[in-house]
Amino acid sequence: MIACPFCHTPLAETAPSCPRCTLDLQRTRALLGPVPRLSSSGLSDLTQSLTPADERAIHKATAAFHRRFPQCRILIVLSHFAPQFPLGVHLFWLFNTAGLSGQSSKHGHNRDILIGLDPGQKRSGLTVGYGLEPFLPQTALEQVLDSASPHFKADHIATGLTTLIAQLAQLMEGICRDLPDILGLDHPLVTTPSPSTEF
Repeated sequence: MIACPFCHTPLAETAPSCPRCTLDLQRTRALLGPVPRLSSSGLSDLTQSLTPADERAIHKATAAFHRRFPQCRILIVLSHFAPQFPLGVHLFWLFNTAGLSGQSSKHGHNRDILIGLDPGQKRSGLTVGYGLEPFLPQTALEQVLDSASPHFKADHIATGLTTLIAQLAQLMEGICRDLPDILGLDHPLVTTPSPSTEF
C-alpha cells in the first residue's frame, strides 16, 4: 500500500488519483511546471552545492551500492524545491515525469530509489519504486534519513549523502537476510559482498 505524497492518504498502486485531495500526476505537472533537465549519471546538482571532490565521493558510494544490489539504482537530485509543496510531491513529480527509470523498470519492476535534497530549505526525502515498497517500510526509510540529517544540517552534503547510501545498503542487506523467513523459503538469499525529511 502506498500513500498520497501530499496528504498521506493510503492509496492502491492502481488508484488514478487520491480520493481525499484529488492529487494525480496531471495535477502535479500543472502545479510544478516543466521538469528540469537531469544528469544521466544519476546525480543532478541543480543548486551547484557540490564540489568535484564531493561528486566523486557520492559517485563512489552509489557505485558500491549498485555493485551490491545491481537490481536497484540510486538517483539523487539537489534542487531548490518550491516551499509551498511537501517534498514528497516534488519527488513523486520527478520520479514519474523526469524519465529517470527505463522502459523495463515500470510498476512492480521499478526498484529505483530517488533521494531529493534542498540544501537551502534544509529538506531531504526519498521515494522508492513500486518494486521495493513492499519490502522497505516507511519507518525504516525515515530512520535512514534521520541518520544523515545531522550532516545535512551542518551543510556537509556529501557526507550526508554517503551516510544515507551506506544506511540504505544496511537496510537492504537486512531485508535480503530476512526475506527467506518472510516468504517461507528453505534457503538463504545471498547478496554480492562489498569490495571493501526536514533535517
